[in-house]
This record gives sequence, structure tokens and C-alpha cells, in this order.
Amino acid sequence: MAKNTGDIILRDRMQFDLDLNGNRTTLYGRIDLSSYVNPVSRDGLAVKEVFFQLRDPSVGALTNTGTFKAVGFQTANNLAQNSAVKLYATTRAYENAAEVGIASPDVLCVFERTSCTLPASFDAVPAQDSGFSVVAKEMWYGPKDLHPSGYTVVSDLLIGCAADNWDSEEDTTIELDIVIIAEPIKISTERMNEILSQAQDL
Repeated sequence: MAKNTGDIILRDRMQFDLDLNGNRTTLYGRIDLSSYVNPVSRDGLAVKEVFFQLRDPSVGALTNTGTFKAVGFQTANNLAQNSAVKLYATTRAYENAAEVGIASPDVLCVFERTSCTLPASFDAVPAQDSGFSVVAKEMWYGPKDLHPSGYTVVSDLLIGCAADNWDSEEDTTIELDIVIIAEPIKISTERMNEILSQAQDL
């Protein structure tokens, strides 16, 4: 829900593929903000909130809900299996998602989902192992955490994604729903020059 009557809500959906091992190299989707930003007239957006929802509407998944599987690796063996998915919004195209953290320049938000599957009796003789334990965790650092006053945008927004070893969704096209709440703002000449100068340094 918009925080103020002047706020706008933007919605978009992107897709990305996981390979046969549940991997996804860094990929970007672009959210067109040209209807709201104009450096010449100093029109910009202060992004206040970003929301992500991972979805898997494919046949053979959780078909009644289309829910993204919470456990990354489900193959039964005697080795610990670690899986991760990272999503983030940025105005800078980082070459690799591994470079992106909450202290990275021009990053609005970072979402990470991790999953670790391991035998319950991990230190025992493999033949005696029985059952598995799973640790699944989500970490979310939003604009309210990283930019409490709102992140000023004067260009399109990039949504980055990457995955390691999310085998339970292997060879699948994943959908990512995105909702952004932002406030249209006028940017001072000094601040606009600062933003444009930073962009030229990229």
C-alpha cells in the first residue's frame, strides 16, 4: 500500500531460467521509469519500498499454489548441500551478483534465500546415516533499511538475480513478481549534477 496519497505503485514481472544443476549466472531485468523520471526537468523518484515474490507456475511443481520450493537441494546423499538465490535492485549493472552486498554503491535492496541440507547423523558412518535436516533462511535488506529517506532514481531500475545449486527447481523457468512504491520528487540542480557525475564514473 502507498504510504502517501502522492506515492505511485509500480508492478512488473520478469522470468529467468535455472539450468540442469539449479544454477543461474547473473541476469538483469529492466524496469522502465521513463514516464516518471527526466533529468532535464529534474524529475525523479524516491524509491521507498521494493517487494519480491518468487513463483514457479510450471507443470510438475507445487501446481495448486505455484510456490517457489523452499528447500534448494533434495537429492539424498551423504554430503551437505548448500543452495542460494540472490535478488537485488540497483541502478548499477554489476558484472557478478557475488559483488553485490548491502554496502555496494547504488544498491536499493538485497534479498537472499539460502538452504542447507545435510544428513541428521552427519559425522556417523554413511551407512548408518538416517534422515536429513534442513536449514532454510531468508535475509531481506530493503530501501527502508539501506536508504531510510528513499533512494533517488533518475534512470531505469535494474533487477538482478543469480542462483547457486537450487537443484529442486532445476531446468525450470522461474517468475519474479516485483512491486515498487515510490514518491515523485523534484531534484535540486546540485543533487542532479552529483547523480549524473556519479553515473559518468561507472
